[in-house]
Amino acid sequence: FLNLRFSHRLYLLDNCPYSALIPVMAPLLSCLFSVLILWGIVQTGKPDNYTPYKISAKSWFLSFGKFLFAFGGHSAFPNFQKEMKKPRNFPGSILLAFTIKLSLYIPVGITGMLYFGGLVKPNILNNIDPSFRVLNGCILLLVTVQAIMSATILGNPVAEMVEDAIGAQHKAVFGWKRLAVRLAFVAVTVVICEAIPRFDLIMALIGGTTINTAVFILPSLFHIKLAKKDSWIYLKYTLDGISATFGVVAGCVCTFASVFHIVDELSTSLSTSLISCSS
Repeated sequence: FLNLRFSHRLYLLDNCPYSALIPVMAPLLSCLFSVLILWGIVQTGKPDNYTPYKISAKSWFLSFGKFLFAFGGHSAFPNFQKEMKKPRNFPGSILLAFTIKLSLYIPVGITGMLYFGGLVKPNILNNIDPSFRVLNGCILLLVTVQAIMSATILGNPVAEMVEDAIGAQHKAVFGWKRLAVRLAFVAVTVVICEAIPRFDLIMALIGGTTINTAVFILPSLFHIKLAKKDSWIYLKYTLDGISATFGVVAGCVCTFASVFHIVDELSTSLSTSLISCSS
């Protein structure tokens, strides 16, 4: 909730001379709390009732959506390239960004599965021994600050699109239209978080729908349209077709599984609330 209370203020800082620190601090904090999470997993150790993680079709497709959610920055790429002083360096910067991101995600994921197996929880922080109060407090603080900064980076392009549509002036930092748009984004986020407490299900749903479309389907279709017709054209069409087809099939299955689990979760939560009220 700290993120939700203060992210609307940071949304308004894109014209601030110090706003460039936000995209610099966010990855640095990610590196720091990833190291702390690894340390917490190792210090917690394997539980006595450890069981290997069983992979099923349902878990695979749900994991597919959650994995894609981590690459949700695709929607902001055009905005990033537009803001760069040297847009021609965009491919190199993206390659570096993905390399850093995978170097953080892969060790945490592998270590968590090796140590907790089938007992791993949707939030790996809940598997770390709660007796490590200082460590858990530091991780939560870093994650919260990083989440606030990430919300500013990824939410700003979408908010600017809405502001352009309603004629808000970007130079007016605290204009009422801009303030209304940014507060509306935060309000929608609060409603979603309160309605669906399990954030991993939201991740799977968003990853299997919008992000899957932005990562697999649309880039492949655009490349088919824009690809240079040379001796490799048929190979390009084949690879793009495979990528788009995989995105459609996996996205549909992931979306169906996510919606089913969300409905089941809401039904269970509603039933529990009704039983509590009646008793």
